[in-house]
Amino acid sequence: MKWIVLVIVLLSVLLLIYRLTFRIRDKVETTKIIQMSLHGKRVSKVNKQMCSFCRKKDKKLSFYSDEQGRVVGVCSVCRPQAERRALMRL
Repeated sequence: MKWIVLVIVLLSVLLLIYRLTFRIRDKVETTKIIQMSLHGKRVSKVNKQMCSFCRKKDKKLSFYSDEQGRVVGVCSVCRPQAERRALMRL
């Protein structure tokens, strides 16, 4: 009779240990998940390109094809100069 009670107690302890380890593993796996809604959006730097004439960086360039067929990026200040040279706008 004592052996049966001892076996039942031992099995219940083993079952309890198994459940605890399973819960701990489950909690560890759920902590690996990152919620993207909690993180703010990263602000990307605006790529400024260099003007081909004045070499100043500008957010928005107009692109033209020069006499040799190369592409030229022109800022708003240098745009009249490109139009005077009769460059084709792309």
